[in-house]
Amino acid sequence: MPSLYLFHRRTLLAGDDLQLPSLAWGSLCVFQIFLCIPYLLYYTIELILSPAIDGADDDDFNNVHNWLGTVDISAQYTSYHERRTLDIDDYITSMEKRMPNMQSSVCAQATTGFTDMKFPYLVLAYLIGMSGYCGYSLWYEQRIFHLSSLGTPTMNLELRAPLGGLIESKMTYLAGVNFMLLVYGLTSSLRFIGKYIQCFPTFWWIVWFVLIATQGLQFIFAFTTFISLWKATPVLETCNADINAESTGAANPDFYHRHVDHLHNHNNAEVAEEMWRSRCEGCCQILAVSTCFLFGGQSIVSHASEGGGEKFYGDIARALADYFADFGEVAEQRGLDVVPSDVALGFVVLRRIQAQRKLLARREVLQQTGNGYGSAARDVSLPIEILNRTVLLFRRGSKRPTEPNAIETDPSNSYSADEVISDNLGSQADRSQTEERYQSFSRTVLSPANPSDVAVLEEGARFARHQLAIYTWILYYYMFPCTATFRLIGQSIKEKLSCRTNNTNGGSNVRYERCSSSSPINTPCDIDLSSGNEPMSAQESTKGATVGDNFLRIHERTMMAHAGLDRSDIAYASFETGFYETPYCIVIDRKWKSVVVSIRGSLTLEDCVVDVLLDPSPLDALGDKYGFAGEGQYCHGGVLECTQWLHSDLMRNNILETLLMGDNAQCRGYALRIVGHSLGGGIGVILSLMLRQTYPNLRCIAYSPPGGLLTHDLATSCSEFVNTFILDSDIVPRLSLDNMERLRDEVLHLIPRVKLSKYDIAKRIFWHGLCGEVELGDLDYLIQQNDDMLYPPDYVLDSEFMRQLQRFDSMQQGRRSNRGVSRSIALFPPGRIVHLSKTGQSKACVHGILACISCGASNAGSEYTPIRKENDDFNEIEISPTLWTDHFPNRVCIEIERVAERFGIDTSLGSPRSQFTSDDLPAVV
Repeated sequence: MPSLYLFHRRTLLAGDDLQLPSLAWGSLCVFQIFLCIPYLLYYTIELILSPAIDGADDDDFNNVHNWLGTVDISAQYTSYHERRTLDIDDYITSMEKRMPNMQSSVCAQATTGFTDMKFPYLVLAYLIGMSGYCGYSLWYEQRIFHLSSLGTPTMNLELRAPLGGLIESKMTYLAGVNFMLLVYGLTSSLRFIGKYIQCFPTFWWIVWFVLIATQGLQFIFAFTTFISLWKATPVLETCNADINAESTGAANPDFYHRHVDHLHNHNNAEVAEEMWRSRCEGCCQILAVSTCFLFGGQSIVSHASEGGGEKFYGDIARALADYFADFGEVAEQRGLDVVPSDVALGFVVLRRIQAQRKLLARREVLQQTGNGYGSAARDVSLPIEILNRTVLLFRRGSKRPTEPNAIETDPSNSYSADEVISDNLGSQADRSQTEERYQSFSRTVLSPANPSDVAVLEEGARFARHQLAIYTWILYYYMFPCTATFRLIGQSIKEKLSCRTNNTNGGSNVRYERCSSSSPINTPCDIDLSSGNEPMSAQESTKGATVGDNFLRIHERTMMAHAGLDRSDIAYASFETGFYETPYCIVIDRKWKSVVVSIRGSLTLEDCVVDVLLDPSPLDALGDKYGFAGEGQYCHGGVLECTQWLHSDLMRNNILETLLMGDNAQCRGYALRIVGHSLGGGIGVILSLMLRQTYPNLRCIAYSPPGGLLTHDLATSCSEFVNTFILDSDIVPRLSLDNMERLRDEVLHLIPRVKLSKYDIAKRIFWHGLCGEVELGDLDYLIQQNDDMLYPPDYVLDSEFMRQLQRFDSMQQGRRSNRGVSRSIALFPPGRIVHLSKTGQSKACVHGILACISCGASNAGSEYTPIRKENDDFNEIEISPTLWTDHFPNRVCIEIERVAERFGIDTSLGSPRSQFTSDDLPAVV
């Protein structure tokens, strides 16, 4: 930062962002001047220096027919017998030797005995001009690279003042020269290529057109950039002195201080919201059409014509207008002048700061627990020692403790540090003026010796496959891209053979088997859910079992493949999608005596729109209607809309009542379990609140639910029947408006603390490893590297950016208060939370290769420890390469199963329940 201005227009680049573009442009010029031009010059000069042939005419070359050098075969071989006596290899060898002479003869004919050298001289002039252009361009790029590396993102801006003039002259004068050379070379080629094509080797022409093509790319890039800048709104100069200093390249501290004549400078929040609303709606429409509606979008396109923008995009438009507000309180004030590279820099530095906080907290724990600061204390990346099944974690506080070693510990336990959890940061002023520091809190690690812990993990591992199944074929092909089709074909063949065997043995096609506790589990019985217990025909047995599937029944087949289900296990499945219509299925798990409602998470564009319906909705009326404590409680507005649709669909189909309610219930004694991932997990939690009065034995298992789901009282009170599983750095359970604002503020306040150029920081971090895990074994080295990159928090240098940041902070406080109660409501992830925290990493070579290829996003070789967490432990977004991939439903499922296997739990498909009964589950403890 700040933004670079060209032709009085604001760009999305800062003056210190030009190293990579300069290197790329310079590399292209080096390729042209040192590789292409010398090769072309060699053959061109050789042709020009060829001796002329006097008196040459067409009769002297009557045996030459074309540029390949073919000659009259009869003149070379007088008889068929002579041609047969030659071996084919000798013939080819002789032709290869004759080819240069033949081509020289053809070229001599084309140039009238090497006397007509128009084209070679034109080529020579073009290459000389290109050499001058490339040399001058390299000087420009060297200057740009040098100037762009000076100063810091916020200080010494006058050192980069000449950049504007250099780039403007490059885009005008140099681009004009390039265009003239391009036209000159292209027209010369088209004019003489037919005549002179024989005079140069084929590779010469390839290099020639490569040179012209790269030159054309340079001009197209410069021209399109110039046009886009010309279309942009010009800025209003503060004074003529700035313009003069700009043109002369003089050091001027106000070089970047300009006022943009833009709607955002007029404090018009409504205009900003409308802009973001149209952007979000247009982006969704483009994605829907460009993906051929593979991920939904039909409802988005249809609602766009009906004018549903405010209804579906109003919440996110208001949030984005506030979050990225770049206008001041009065027209004369500017907004916060940052560019994308500044934000990227802040994220990279913040990741290292978070790692330093973790290690400092762990070191203090080792000192407080009597381990001292010896070799064991220094190696703070050692695996966690879980002695009494209790672990000391850390959460971020907004102020320093009064005493540096004021860490509460229990002397009866041995603690180890595991990971960092954030705390509420308080006001904007606290975030901007104080150093963040982690304070210790104890959390319990799940133990294989505790039946309650084993029961929780066993339940989570068992029903993780059910949350995976409802994602159907898209996720199935993502997991098995090469073998998915063959797996489905094999499953279909196996199913057909099984049906044929059953028919041969006198069995009947069934919709599902009787599952009441009063009769054998495997007793087949046809059941019509709509009309009682009357048997149905084979055609009627599948009618209405699935809704929204295609004629190949691909959704149903992949659902069964995910979870190892049989068609008789599926009581009902709906694959219809819309803004509030959410796919779900009802499955009978006979091994666990459960009726499972599995709800899909976000997969389509419509789901993404629901995710951003951020304004909290009150639950007072809903609580009164369904018998839970909803007074004064709120939940995510989009999740509530989907839940109400799902509840009405369940009531309309009357399936749960038929299976579980009354004396004639087909699954009497079975428990109702509601499972879901991501958006589906949030829907499942609210649906559980609505159904629990009717089904007292209901349990909900939510995998990676949204972080901004319920207010704190309701999120904690539902832990009696809700278990939540979160994988390591998953961003979704941490996503809330408060957390996003904290992340933004911390990133912005790190930018003025940077005391090196972006290029120097990039070099340091690149050599240390940008994408992999931050090395935790040497805390002192990490602290030293961070100190070399950043000023201390209390060492604030006065700069234009700091003044902008202060105005931005005060403006954000005003906007937050103006939004009313909706922006002051804090929402949390629900239930009793089990966090699978990464505590180890395999050092195997293959795992390192996978981590390198995926830029650290792979979890191959990772080891996770299950830890119980509180609902307010997830109020910091951790910057990690896996913050998105940890949310994938297949990864969540696989890692839960691996942890369960370490606890001695059988996680194979169709495995029976262990010796732990439902009484061991924590909801009953």
